[in-house]
Amino acid sequence: MRVIVVGAGIGGLTLARALYNAGIDVVVHDRDPRVEATGGYRIHLDDTACAILRDHLPPATFQALVGSSPSRAAHRHISFADHRLRVLSDTRIPPEEEMLLVGRVPLRALLAHGLDDVIRWGSEYVGHETCPDGTVTARFADGSTDHGDVLVGADGSTSRVAAALAGRPMSAPVDIGGIAGRTPLTADIREQLPAVLRGGSLLAVGPGGTSAFITLHDTVPGPALDPAVCTEVPAFTEPPAVYWGVNVTLDRLPDARRNGAEAAVRAAVALLHAWSPVLREIVSAVDPRTVGTFRYHACDPEAHLTPWPSGTVTALGDAVHAMPPTGGRAAATAIRDADLLAAHLANAAKGLTTIPLGVHAYERGLAAYAADAVRVSLKPLVWQRRLARPGVGGLARVATTIAAPVAAARR
Repeated sequence: MRVIVVGAGIGGLTLARALYNAGIDVVVHDRDPRVEATGGYRIHLDDTACAILRDHLPPATFQALVGSSPSRAAHRHISFADHRLRVLSDTRIPPEEEMLLVGRVPLRALLAHGLDDVIRWGSEYVGHETCPDGTVTARFADGSTDHGDVLVGADGSTSRVAAALAGRPMSAPVDIGGIAGRTPLTADIREQLPAVLRGGSLLAVGPGGTSAFITLHDTVPGPALDPAVCTEVPAFTEPPAVYWGVNVTLDRLPDARRNGAEAAVRAAVALLHAWSPVLREIVSAVDPRTVGTFRYHACDPEAHLTPWPSGTVTALGDAVHAMPPTGGRAAATAIRDADLLAAHLANAAKGLTTIPLGVHAYERGLAAYAADAVRVSLKPLVWQRRLARPGVGGLARVATTIAAPVAAARR
């Protein structure tokens, strides 16, 4: 069996690693020129995702992943606050639950570690054809092709593979986007931070349809594992920083690529004019090289997530069930997809099932958990839209409403 994966994101690389371990010929094509050329900030991996990565990564690589994550003491809860950063509700994370918080670049690099012969960087997918015998030929922008038994689209929320399968885009922009960045955690910034941030993340909902997310990468509690013990595969040590994001309706979202990072920062500070001055100080002190603006996409969680006949082409992660980052679920769900698909393809490679039946079982299986992850991630945006309407108040009720599905999902 030969499997072609389009997209070297978190889900695509997890799938490649699992198939590689199973002795299956796999190749990953990604349009990025190298593994470090990726956007994003910090990723939350829940206990299920951690268990999957422990199973599929070599021990030294998983050890480096743990060494690249802050101490568990740094994330004991998720708090919900008003625009003055006054805590209104709090969801505790059970201390026995395994969890990692890791930067997107370190996670992607560690997933790709040791797969140099498998990944084709600078290879942009443009289309594919399914042959009469079920095999697939993928075409790329440079005129090259690749032929295999299975094609998997792991190419994100605007997936070309999934759109070709469904005959339409599988997600649509929601009417909210974000401005995000990393602010160096200086002594002055640290002194101003609310105490609640020393042990968790904060989601604040304010008037006018604006919300903010704040979390720390702090070296004071220490890493989850001493990076010095990661000798075979080095851990990634990142400087202390405040990761923040400001979510607004699209009509007020600037374009950092077009207008520059400084303009995006000024816009974010202006949006927070009635908020806590601490948050404005954090945003103003950002490293402009880390600033980006994002238009969030989401699928319809009530619709069929894989609306095509099962065969030898499928998709995973945001290509199937795009969700905004407000639930912190996208990466963990993509990792779960990859694990499930790899298991069914391994059975097909052993002759225990066929590829179409294995793909069908995978597509049915993801429907059992992916739609709920999308619903949880959309909940804060639903209330944010309501708060954008004149005369809508009740921030405490909003925070409680948002917190409830998050707590339920964790249980």
